[in-house]
Amino acid sequence: MDKKKMAELAEKELKEEERKKQFKVIKEAIKGELEKLEEKKKKRKELDEEIKIHKQNIDNIREGRLDLIEERQRKDERAKAVSTIIIEREKIVEKPYPVYPCIPPIQPWYEPYKIWCTTTDDSTGDVGDTASYMTVNCSVAKDASPGTYELTNGTVRSFT
Repeated sequence: MDKKKMAELAEKELKEEERKKQFKVIKEAIKGELEKLEEKKKKRKELDEEIKIHKQNIDNIREGRLDLIEERQRKDERAKAVSTIIIEREKIVEKPYPVYPCIPPIQPWYEPYKIWCTTTDDSTGDVGDTASYMTVNCSVAKDASPGTYELTNGTVRSFT
C-alpha cells in the first residue's frame, strides 16, 4: 500500500473511533434521562397514592364516615402513616345488667372514635402534638366539617 491509502485508512479509523465515542456519549445521556424519568414516575406514583388517601379522608369526614377511615388505617399502615389524623374505634363498655326500658345497641353512626390530629410545620418540619386525642362520633364529624379553611400557603379553600 502506498502512503496515501494508508493515510486515508488511518483517517477513516480515527473518524470511526470518534463516531463510536459520540455514540457512547449519546447512549449514556439517554440512559441517564431514562433512569431519572423512571425515578420521577415512581415518586409521582407514591405522591398520587398519598393524594388519594388524603382525598378519601376528606370525603369520608365530609360524609361522617369515620369508620371507613379507621378501617383503612387498620388495614393499611401506609394510610396511617400518610394521614394527618389517626382514628381508632373506642371500645364500648356495656353495662352488665339491662336497663329498663332496654336500650338498643349503639348504631355505627354514633359509635365513639378517638381522633389524633398530627400536623407538620412546613417551615421547621416539626410534627404537631399527637399525645392528646378527642372522642367524636360520625355525626359530629359530618356536621363540623363544612366551612372555609385558610391553608398555610395562604390559599383559602371552601369545604362543603
